[in-house]
Amino acid sequence: MTMGCIYSSVSGWDMFWEAYAAIETYGQTPPPTFSFHERAFHKSVVYAWVLCSSVALALGALMIWHTVLITRGETSIERHINRKEKKRLQKKGKVFRNPYSYGPLGNWKVFLGVERKRHWVTRVLLPSTHPPKGSGLNWDTAPYVPEQKSALLAI
Repeated sequence: MTMGCIYSSVSGWDMFWEAYAAIETYGQTPPPTFSFHERAFHKSVVYAWVLCSSVALALGALMIWHTVLITRGETSIERHINRKEKKRLQKKGKVFRNPYSYGPLGNWKVFLGVERKRHWVTRVLLPSTHPPKGSGLNWDTAPYVPEQKSALLAI
């Protein structure tokens, strides 16, 4: 959807400026001879371009945010928790490691469900019905993190 909005905004740039320039002439004396349908078309083009560009910016920002979260192996809530935990351990002179992060590439493989090379086609490029890794309540920790006896976030 982001790419579609960007495509529409870029490809409609010239049409937007033509419509915007026509709207700017509405206040001239004598007024231009645009019909009701032409005026409605000009306003619709400007409205559609502004709306589409705004959605492209919002979706682009969300896409970047989620890309960062997936790369780090976190949810938005875990991002805040891990930031506080990192500060707390820094004061003690220790290093914090996210127990659920498999590294940037490993996190993307877990997110996309890729376990073998052929899964890039069957699970990423084509529609897939494979279940996500884990139960949704309990998650495997990364191999370098020792098993914890109690849950990190006991609820």
